[in-house]
Amino acid sequence: MLVALLVLVAAALGGLTLLERGTIPVGTTIAGVDVGGLTRDEAAAAVLPSAQARVARPIRLIGPRGEETVTGRSLGARPLLDPALDEALDAGPAERLLRHAGIGTAGAIGVAYRLGPVRAAELANRLDHRFGEKPRNAGLVVDNGAVTITAPAPGTIVDRGTLRQGLRTLPAELGVPLRRQSPAVGVAGARIAQRRATRLLDGPREVRFRDATAMLSAAALGDLLTTEAGKGALRVALDPQGLRKAILPRLGRFERAPVDARFVVEGNRVRVVPATPGRKLDGERIALSLVSDLAARAHRARFVVARPKLTTEAARNLRITERVSEFTTYYPCCPPRVTNIKRAAALLDGTIILPGKKFSLNGALGKRTEAKGFVSAPQIFNGRFEEAVGGGISQVATTLFNAAFFSGIELVDHHAHQFYISRYPMGREATVSWGGPELVFRNDWPAAILMKLEAGDGGITVRFFSTKLGRRVTTTTGKPYKLTTPKTVTVTNSALPTGTREVVQEAGDGGFTVDFTRQVFRYAKRIRNEHYSQKYDAEDEIVEVGP
Repeated sequence: MLVALLVLVAAALGGLTLLERGTIPVGTTIAGVDVGGLTRDEAAAAVLPSAQARVARPIRLIGPRGEETVTGRSLGARPLLDPALDEALDAGPAERLLRHAGIGTAGAIGVAYRLGPVRAAELANRLDHRFGEKPRNAGLVVDNGAVTITAPAPGTIVDRGTLRQGLRTLPAELGVPLRRQSPAVGVAGARIAQRRATRLLDGPREVRFRDATAMLSAAALGDLLTTEAGKGALRVALDPQGLRKAILPRLGRFERAPVDARFVVEGNRVRVVPATPGRKLDGERIALSLVSDLAARAHRARFVVARPKLTTEAARNLRITERVSEFTTYYPCCPPRVTNIKRAAALLDGTIILPGKKFSLNGALGKRTEAKGFVSAPQIFNGRFEEAVGGGISQVATTLFNAAFFSGIELVDHHAHQFYISRYPMGREATVSWGGPELVFRNDWPAAILMKLEAGDGGITVRFFSTKLGRRVTTTTGKPYKLTTPKTVTVTNSALPTGTREVVQEAGDGGFTVDFTRQVFRYAKRIRNEHYSQKYDAEDEIVEVGP
């Protein structure tokens, strides 16, 4: 009987093996999806949507002081189906038979996920910042010349490996795993630094150069004392910037400021005057000498080369060699507006516009104030002339605009005056005011531009220097059309007596529209073909009357 039973079981196992060859046993789920009886490819296709949807589910990370929520998607999670499918197909014949008999254990298999390494590391850093505690190294404190040790304390840090392992299944929640982190410097390491610091502060020290000596008292050295943790020890140091400041009153006369390279205009050409390096007290090397040679009471001052901001090589690489445009506008001498024009010209003279960079007149001058040297003068506002600090700057804007116009660079933003002003070219002029309108242009040529401005009693000249690079500009201006005549505008002024009539602005020139063009060439190639149309209002008479 037993032999017959064994033969029957063997036959059943063999038949089941042949029947389910290449399929997953019944009763098997992967990520909650029933895959029993499916082939590997069929199971993968059935599980993948569920596994992918899981990456959007929130994961609560619970720490000692609150929690943070992330998702598998934010961690760059990707499902790993192959290990789960391997496990599902690994069931032997006996287990398959028991499953069919209904007495086997159901096969519930989970899916693990591969996390993006950078995103997982960034998460660990965020959790460190929120839930971890930095260890406190042993340190030194100087009080009345005595150097004492401050006690170290351990900290906590996120356990990166445990965190990554816990997140591999994208659980609904996970406690943030923390581990103890020891301080880098303990009491033993601090004692060595304490002995060095005590010796450094056992009396005054001198820093000398030629016939000058700077004395550093023990108290002054104590105020400059710093420590840096590393390799289980504290490195005793002195604040180099504070040290330089302390010895500057006695040794500062030996420093020499660097001189930037500069441009000198000679007619229509520009030459570079080479930069000159300077020297300054080297606080780092002097500090190192003081803490390294504790036996010496006197130390020699060291200097470091002070580099100019604009070196000779950098200046030459700007390719500013020749005049590329020039424009002049004139004015009568010498109302307050001329003061503003001269002040603005002085502030703008020497400005360099690098290739690809924009220039904004408002950005360069800032708000015009009396503190900056500007005065009150007339300007146009809402159809009438009124007094304002900085009035007259629009003449600077017009002259700059024309220099930019004839240099062939990109005109980004400009606005003409409301009324035509005869001292300016028709249409080809610009006005500015703090808060708008603006004057902006961009140097879209591969060489820098040097702006030179000269303002005298009777006019202002703006010259742009760069490398010509075959630039050529032509322009045409049409005849005025759509002519309008001034009219009288009556405004009630309650401050005037009844029946009073007062002319506050006399009628001026009529209005019109004018068109002008600009063509810009680089060698034989035309790179711009621009058309502009400018409308001017008539300058009306404004009369105020009493109520």
